[in-house]
Amino acid sequence: MPITIAGFHHAGFLVTDVERAADFYENILGLQALPRPDLGFPGRWYDLKNGHQLHLMSVAEMPTHNDPPRHDRHIALDVPDTQATETQLQELGIEIGYGSGRAGRPQLFIRDPDGNTIELR
Repeated sequence: MPITIAGFHHAGFLVTDVERAADFYENILGLQALPRPDLGFPGRWYDLKNGHQLHLMSVAEMPTHNDPPRHDRHIALDVPDTQATETQLQELGIEIGYGSGRAGRPQLFIRDPDGNTIELR
């Protein structure tokens, strides 16, 4: 039985130069910056309207598809129950990476067959 997806939340892009990326997203695309909590690494968040967001995350170098699933390039999807989803993924034999969002909300990170990361929150 597949897991249940409740909706789209955000897409996350990695950038090697946050200020250069901010210039593009703000001055070329006209995106409005959102407040971003201190996550321990530089980045920016942008409003994509209708409750959707774009999260830019600074990295020294781009990860490879062989790295464990984590907050690299990804889309984030809402699920109704993270713990139940985790159990289902384990039963399906899917490798899971773990994280914690604002206010300690649990995050699950998985990869699709081509190595793209999906955050389930």
